[in-house]
Amino acid sequence: MYKIYLFPIILFLIIACNKGEGETIESSYIDPLTIPQILKYNFTRNGENSVDILECSLIEEPLNAIYSSYMKEARISYQISYETVLSLYQEGLYHIQPEKEVAKSPLHITNRTKILQDIAEIINTSARISGYNNPNYYTVRNREALIGQTGYIGFNISDPNVAFVNEKGIVVSEVFNGMVMGAIYLDKILNYHLDESILNDKQLRINHQNVVLSSGKNYTELEHHWDLAYGYYSFWKQFAQPEIPILKDSDRLIFNAFVQGRIELGRYRYEAMKNCIKIIRKELSRVVAIRAMNYLVSENTLTNLKEGNGTSAFSFISKGMGIIYALQFTRREEGSVYFTYDDCKKMVSYLEKENGLWEQQRLLGESTLEGSLLYIANSIGSPFGITTNDLKR
Repeated sequence: MYKIYLFPIILFLIIACNKGEGETIESSYIDPLTIPQILKYNFTRNGENSVDILECSLIEEPLNAIYSSYMKEARISYQISYETVLSLYQEGLYHIQPEKEVAKSPLHITNRTKILQDIAEIINTSARISGYNNPNYYTVRNREALIGQTGYIGFNISDPNVAFVNEKGIVVSEVFNGMVMGAIYLDKILNYHLDESILNDKQLRINHQNVVLSSGKNYTELEHHWDLAYGYYSFWKQFAQPEIPILKDSDRLIFNAFVQGRIELGRYRYEAMKNCIKIIRKELSRVVAIRAMNYLVSENTLTNLKEGNGTSAFSFISKGMGIIYALQFTRREEGSVYFTYDDCKKMVSYLEKENGLWEQQRLLGESTLEGSLLYIANSIGSPFGITTNDLKR
């Protein structure tokens, strides 16, 4: 008889102790907390969903179209395709304009003009690689890349793994992808929606505590900021996965902090909420750094770089360059940045100097050689106390 009655009690205690892995929550004291449902970020008010992250996909869709349909395949050859790319970037597909969301946070607004110029330059470089404004564009796009000459890298132009590079061997589509991952998605997570200027706003807190909902919506403005930060994290979530051993707990820690922070917001426990923000800042910034390092010095990258003329590694290194650019949007627990705009540009310039990625000897040099992959990777890891050896453990 004791076992029959004891089992439900034990089961309830086990579930209660695991709270934070995933949540279905009634927020702002409208209804009590419910038993958590594993691996879900669900919050409701009066039985209805109170989470709206549609904005995130509305921004991502046109940017992904630029990357996958135009830049990755070097298809910006005509005036109409060039104008389409600019329209996707500047106007978007819906009511949200991606260009206006670049470096929007208070922390990075002073560098916004320079960042916009960097992204525009990448788009124009991709157009040049595509043969844009050249009557014989197909000869430009379809030629094999050489030192100092744009073109494709791969066995031939029909190779399913073909990539298109600039004169220095850089796959600009991958750099573009990393740049928007940082300048839009990461900036919105760490420096806009979870910034103190918003979450400490006195009027927003009063409205939140009085359950003043956004017009026609089922959430307060503070709740929406938190939810959008979580929505933009979905684009970085893939990088927090544990195929690199040092990242084994990263996604769990970040996810739990998002869930717990939303719970604390609903309880008006703002200091506890800020502790969750510190976890998100620390862990997500660490993820960005580790991924940048791994793209540069993983066994896969180094093995491919040593083979032939090293072009098989160019895509990996170019992805690393894009993530290096994103590092300026990372943030320490207390709010300061790990890297400045100039820090990131300097690390990228090491890879671009002289003949760029065609310089196998330099890239494969010792960690003391400025411009080697080991040197750059260790420079990235230094503020986090991480070395390239830590990636192997």
